[in-house]
Amino acid sequence: MTRLLGSAHIETLAREESVRGVLVRTVIKQSEFADEQELQLLEDALQLLLKRFQAMDGEAS
Repeated sequence: MTRLLGSAHIETLAREESVRGVLVRTVIKQSEFADEQELQLLEDALQLLLKRFQAMDGEAS
């Protein structure tokens, strides 16, 4: 299974100077000390956050 964390897309988002970028960087930092169960929770949370940001972008259009 490919991890969301560590993917090129997440690395790109982490470089953003935005709220989304801050959130992604925070999750990446938390993942450095996480066990496998915590990693899964962090990835699930990040995926939900990114979907919400995407939905908000669609509403703004």
